[in-house]
Amino acid sequence: MNSVHNKILVVDDEPHILNILEFLLMDEGYRVTTVETGEEALEVCDENNFDLVVLDLALPGIDGFTVCRTMQKKGVPILMLSSHDEEEYVIAGLETGALDYVRKPFNHRELILRISNLIGRKSRESNPTRLRSGHIEINLESEQVLCRGEMVRLTPTEYLLLVLLMQKQGAVASWEEILQKVWGSEEWDGAKQLIKVNIRRLRTKVESNPREPELIVSQWGRGYRFSEKVTLL
Repeated sequence: MNSVHNKILVVDDEPHILNILEFLLMDEGYRVTTVETGEEALEVCDENNFDLVVLDLALPGIDGFTVCRTMQKKGVPILMLSSHDEEEYVIAGLETGALDYVRKPFNHRELILRISNLIGRKSRESNPTRLRSGHIEINLESEQVLCRGEMVRLTPTEYLLLVLLMQKQGAVASWEEILQKVWGSEEWDGAKQLIKVNIRRLRTKVESNPREPELIVSQWGRGYRFSEKVTLL
């Protein structure tokens, strides 16, 4: 995961910490930007997309908690770095939105491993290779579908329907969206009946009781949604 394509912002008011982290991370192949204040951090985040921010808690001006809250709203992954090792600070940092909390002084190798794990998690969430929900699992690379541990043979259309619905993670897939993403068409004549037939066939293969579907749920007048929580792997 640690390639030149991964960009990390390090925010710390101690120059020697910035120098150490910049050296360690660049040696691992990351592209590194360093700043010393919360104001600079927010400004540079508005201008760039970072894969991770390593954020000191005690900053001059805008403190780390405030910076973390602001960045978290934008979906920026954050590892908080602090000399405060009291439990209340750790809990407060995680509740503010940080994904991890590392105490100073830190073990260099441990910190690199934690950073690598967080960036790997972000990569998996952005580009999952598998979808899992209850008794259903889809391997997106091999396009294989398991239902209760057994391989299920779906037609290409049924497969695309199931992937679309699971990727929506509970949100409704409209008739128009299904037609466009599964059939690659915007021609509407007969489309609703075509979708209904394929949904019915799909239900017979993945539902415990196709007559009373619990996974692929109809949303009256709108489309369909997948009702169970989906994990991206």
